[in-house]
Amino acid sequence: MSAESSAATQQTCPACGQAFDTTNVEPLANVACPNCGENVRAQRMFDNFVIVETVGVGGMGTVYKARDTLLDRFVALKLLRKDLEGGLDATAELKTEARAAAAVNHPNIVQVFSSGTAHGQFYLIMELVEHGSLDDLIEEQKRLPEELVLEAGIQTAKGLRAAYAKGMIHRDVKPANILFADEHLAKIGDFGLAGITAEARGEIWGTPYYVAPERLQSQPEDFRSDIYSLGATLFHAISGKAPIEGDTNSASELLALKQQPHLLSVVAPNVSPETARVLQRMIAPNPEQRFSSYDELITALEAAYKKLTGRDVIDVATAKRRTRKIIAVAAAILLVVGAGVFVFVQKTQKQLAISSTAIPVPELEKQAADARHQLVLNHYKVAGTAFARIANEARGRQPLTDWARMQQALSAMVGRDEAQTREALQAVEKGGTTNFPKDDIDLANFFTSTAKSLLAPRTTSPGNANTSSFESFALFPFALKEIEQLDVQNAAPLLDQFLKAQPTGKFAWITELKPLAQKYSDDCRTYLAWKSQPGAPPPDKKQFKTRSAISDAASGRAPPAPAPAAAAAATPSRQLSQSEMEGAPQKKSQWVAAWKKKLIDDLNRKQFSGAFTDTGGVQYTGVSSADDQAIGLKLTYGVARVSWSKLAPPTLLKISRSFVQPNAPDAADRQW
Repeated sequence: MSAESSAATQQTCPACGQAFDTTNVEPLANVACPNCGENVRAQRMFDNFVIVETVGVGGMGTVYKARDTLLDRFVALKLLRKDLEGGLDATAELKTEARAAAAVNHPNIVQVFSSGTAHGQFYLIMELVEHGSLDDLIEEQKRLPEELVLEAGIQTAKGLRAAYAKGMIHRDVKPANILFADEHLAKIGDFGLAGITAEARGEIWGTPYYVAPERLQSQPEDFRSDIYSLGATLFHAISGKAPIEGDTNSASELLALKQQPHLLSVVAPNVSPETARVLQRMIAPNPEQRFSSYDELITALEAAYKKLTGRDVIDVATAKRRTRKIIAVAAAILLVVGAGVFVFVQKTQKQLAISSTAIPVPELEKQAADARHQLVLNHYKVAGTAFARIANEARGRQPLTDWARMQQALSAMVGRDEAQTREALQAVEKGGTTNFPKDDIDLANFFTSTAKSLLAPRTTSPGNANTSSFESFALFPFALKEIEQLDVQNAAPLLDQFLKAQPTGKFAWITELKPLAQKYSDDCRTYLAWKSQPGAPPPDKKQFKTRSAISDAASGRAPPAPAPAAAAAATPSRQLSQSEMEGAPQKKSQWVAAWKKKLIDDLNRKQFSGAFTDTGGVQYTGVSSADDQAIGLKLTYGVARVSWSKLAPPTLLKISRSFVQPNAPDAADRQW
């Protein structure tokens, strides 16, 4: 496919140069050029996602590996079969189900990021899980080791429990939907979508071997239907055969088979009795005979695992004894103090429920260390995205949440992204001291005051920071703020303090940021040395190790203007004086740079919808994203990245005005 195409469904033959339509061709399929007969691979872009390769094909559609051109990462793109959308009103139900799935964040669930419609098809963007499925393992090995099956079963049950806590039932648990992120981490995928598409077509959706009997009778279903399907899946994996035999399309015949499932102890006598009992109970024909909760199921699976291996997956027994003791003591006190303790019990149970599904703090801290490594390598977008995700995962677990937010803000400052910086710092300031342990109140106050100062229009010095404690962290972002305002004289000593700081104990990780701080310190010295010699030529841009206001100034570019909202807060809107108007031409480049930067922030935050044409007459339906070099324009079937010069000034002004809110504090300045 050529680098440029007239439309998302047009391709150019590499052999003869003829453009031809690939609208009705599946992505990545081979299609013959109508002009010369050359085989060409049909390529497709769904909004900002470029199809790279096929991962798998299933009953609902095809899963592709795709590249997210906005976040520069690989994702899984699931393209739903067109015939499955026929009974839905503009895919509204699918989008609702996708939003519900995206709200469930758990290490044993394939994360759903977003969804959309392009080329007339509904697509889903998910976490890319590349180590195959349980179905693949069964196909390769037929019978899987009991330990592996129990591990996968426990983790899948935990994922299902987390989803059920959000009110979701899977409806199609089967080996193909249990994926592996690595040898020991299983994730359940495809939440809800199979069921919603089937219901729209008046069908009973489910794979015959694994569907629960009550679903065949169109009876009300709940989480126990998913427990049956998981049990049938694990039965198949551990024994090499499904719990029923027979090949029929008749629901009544299939129901009769499910009333008398195979006995695992007979089919696979080498399986331990404990495991056989758990799985047999999971596939009981009557839902009342199955496990009454996911907690009960997970406890039974973990007990079987411990009996088999002599090891705990998680010390569930200890956790439960502790929970019972807390509740028992609270209940006794409740008789004395009444409603106050009832609130305490509720809070305790809520905290225990949260901790049972959340990613452990040590794992999140390890992820934060990886993100810092990316930041030091100047991969600030990757680092910022990682810190934002960690903050979301750690929500309510302070101080980890605020540490992630502060490092997200630092990443955005390195990337000179004012909108992301403000968003992260405002989240810290808004959180205050909530959820902090009493021993960390000083740290909570540090976060709040630091965020508030960094959000202020003018830089406020951090004062005499304790360079052996957490306070040393603030020196770095304060220095970056000084640099962005081109106050290099103040930035340099702050960076020197940071580089000399020796935080200890649990704050020793702050020193991991020193290599990056050193680059800014070197740039400050280069800049100050140049400024100390009036008339000296500016340093070559290759001498600078970072991209900042310092390198901009040395290369003759104007430093970024303050954020309009901050400027409006500092100085009320007013009419310019005659002398200011006369001096306006000299400030033209600075005004244009500030305007463009604000427009880029607006487009990346909200996008623009509306019809317009470029200078060549090509029609577009909106703008999806922008950066300094190019702007992403929406076509009917995709997104095209073009240079800013492709849009006439009146068109750009029209787009810019759409983001001006009439009653906003900065409205007058922006309209002017």
